Amino acid sequence: MLPLFQKIEANINHSFYVERLKFQHFSNPLQFHPDIEILFVIKGTGTRFVGDSVDHFGPGDLVMIGQNVPHVWYSDEKDSKGNNNHNSEIIFVLFKTEIFGEQFWDLPESQSILKLIKLSQRGIKVTGKSLEKIALLMKSISKSVGLNRITLLLSILEIIASRKEYQFLASPIVQHTINENDSNRLNKVYKYVNNNYHNDITLEKVATIANLSTPAFCRYFKKRANKTFIKFLNEIRIAHARRLLIEEDLPVASICYTCGYSNVSYFIKQFNKITGMTPLSYKKKYADYIYLN
Repeated sequence: MLPLFQKIEANINHSFYVERLKFQHFSNPLQFHPDIEILFVIKGTGTRFVGDSVDHFGPGDLVMIGQNVPHVWYSDEKDSKGNNNHNSEIIFVLFKTEIFGEQFWDLPESQSILKLIKLSQRGIKVTGKSLEKIALLMKSISKSVGLNRITLLLSILEIIASRKEYQFLASPIVQHTINENDSNRLNKVYKYVNNNYHNDITLEKVATIANLSTPAFCRYFKKRANKTFIKFLNEIRIAHARRLLIEEDLPVASICYTCGYSNVSYFIKQFNKITGMTPLSYKKKYADYIYLN
C-alpha cells in the first residue's frame, strides 16, 4: 500500500512534473500532496473522490486539485478486469507555486491565477468551451520541452481563471482532516464500498473492515470525510446510477436494483436529493452528452 502522503519530485531537467500515462486501471490509494494537480482523462471511466465530493468520471474529465486536498480515482469494474493494459489513459500536471518565484505573485497580471489556485482547494472541474481548449493544451504540454512547458502551463491556468467555466467539487468548509496513519483504514473502506455498492452494505460490516466498533467507525468516518457513512454510500451509488442512466438503456427500477437499492421510491428520493432532479429528468438532460475524446 502506498503512503497517503505523496512527495512528488520533478525531473532534474524540469521545474514541474508532466506525464501522459496508459494503464489498465486507476490503482493509487487515497492521497494528498503539496503540489497542485491538473488531471485530464483521455480514456477510462470510474468514480472520483476529491475532498468530500463523490462523482463519476469519464473521457474528457478535467479537474484541478489544490495543495494537500485528499483525492483518489477508482476505475469501473469493466476497466479493472481483463488483460488490456491500455483501458485508461491520462495526462497530469503537478506543480508548486514556487516555480514562478515569489515576485511573480505580486504582479497584477498574476492575481487571477493566484485566486484560482486558492479556489482549487475545493477541487475544480473544468466545463464549457474551456474544456476543449485546455484538453488540446494538456496534450501539447505532455510533448513539450524547454520554456514552452512554462508557457503552456500559464496558458492553461489563465484560461481556467479568466473564463470561469468550472464547477467546484468539494464543500468550502472541508479541511485536511486525514493523515498518513489513516491510509490503510480509509482505503480499505473506499475500495470495499466502490467494489460492493451493488450489494447490501451494513455499517457493522464496514466497521469490521476498518477494525473499529460501529459507533467508533461512525465518528471516525464523519470526522475525516465530513459526512456520515450512509451519505457517502448513497453518493457512490447515485454516481454509478448517473452513469448507467447515460450509458445504458435501462428502466429506472433496474438501475435502482443494480446500484444496491431495494426500494425504488427511496432510490428516486436519494437521486433527487443528490442531483436536484429525478432519474428520468437526468436521463433526458444528459443522454445526448458526449464525452470529449
